[in-house]
Amino acid sequence: MKRITTSLLAVALLAGATAASAQTTFRLGLRGGANRALTTVDGASNFINGINLFYSADKLPVYAWQAGAVLEMSFGKLALQPALVFSQKGEKLHTYYSSGDYALYYTETTSTNRYNWLELPLNVVYTLHGDHGLQAFAGPYVALAVGGNQQGTVYRTISVRTAPQDFDTQVSYGPNTNNRRLDAGVNFGVGYRQGPLQVQLGYALGLRNLHQDGGTFYYDYGHNFNADAAYNRVAQLTGTYFFSL
Repeated sequence: MKRITTSLLAVALLAGATAASAQTTFRLGLRGGANRALTTVDGASNFINGINLFYSADKLPVYAWQAGAVLEMSFGKLALQPALVFSQKGEKLHTYYSSGDYALYYTETTSTNRYNWLELPLNVVYTLHGDHGLQAFAGPYVALAVGGNQQGTVYRTISVRTAPQDFDTQVSYGPNTNNRRLDAGVNFGVGYRQGPLQVQLGYALGLRNLHQDGGTFYYDYGHNFNADAAYNRVAQLTGTYFFSL
């Protein structure tokens, strides 16, 4: 009797494991999409002290792109979707600095800044009808900076206005720069799934300050705008097509 009970238990466990395995499906997807990217404006970026000192910073979003691969492990209506994507973020930046009575010295900069990230999002996705229907998703991400570019123009006046100077520079990272190489935050949003095709509208909320006071004044010599706190804020529209494994 004991042997029969043990055998039945073993069969039940094997059947349960087989059923659980059958309910779990694995897919590999290719993702592409568009980013509306911006970094926050730190409160310390706007300062005035009578007529002797004034500086300000204003930012606008840039439109960029992302592409990568997604691994899906689905369990009925729930799925775990880790991914590896190349994602471009940044902002359009306008800064102004003046000092001295009657602004005898000032410098003004306009630039478009694009930063390249290798990102690892890990999203938990709920699909209303399993393989189709409305979706909700959320999860953390970590990202590694792998380059970038800053293009713009500097206008300066030292008693008299000088000719504008254009610049086109590569972004550097590390302990002796203003830029941290690692970012982290959370993604969340909604989507729709129809068979192998998934479309999602999401938002990436960066939680790590991207700037550090470790470099030199960048373009504006009176105030180091790139040392002010900055966090990634990105709206994302992506499409993913999944292949069965």
